[in-house]
Amino acid sequence: MKKLRGLAGMKSAGAIRDLAPVMKTIDWRGDDGEDYSIDVHVKPMAFGMAMDLQLEDSPDKRAAAIGQMILVEEAGKLVPLGTDNARALNSQLGFKLLTAINQAMAGEAKNSRPRKSSSANSSSTESAAEPSQKPVSA
Repeated sequence: MKKLRGLAGMKSAGAIRDLAPVMKTIDWRGDDGEDYSIDVHVKPMAFGMAMDLQLEDSPDKRAAAIGQMILVEEAGKLVPLGTDNARALNSQLGFKLLTAINQAMAGEAKNSRPRKSSSANSSSTESAAEPSQKPVSA
């Protein structure tokens, strides 16, 4: 177990998170049947904000959190989506934004496009045929 010292040690181990926005490309189908794509920036939720949501869980608090964490580009600047806009989101887009928030919270790669499931294209025989590269423990 690695022993940490001070704030610098905590930061180097990722205990104090970088809350810089993470760009995500979101694809969804609008109510009009058209497919759309937009780049948004997701600001990871700080621990204090997560605790506030747990203590006072309400639809208004959740909409406010989404409105603060999703940033969109307007006139060259990143601006929050806002609480009212978060409440009025197309439901498919809303769920995709929640997925992007969860990915940012988990620390997934920055500036990435969400992965598409490839499970339909893989077979268990392909997976079983590839030997593990891990050394065998004695």
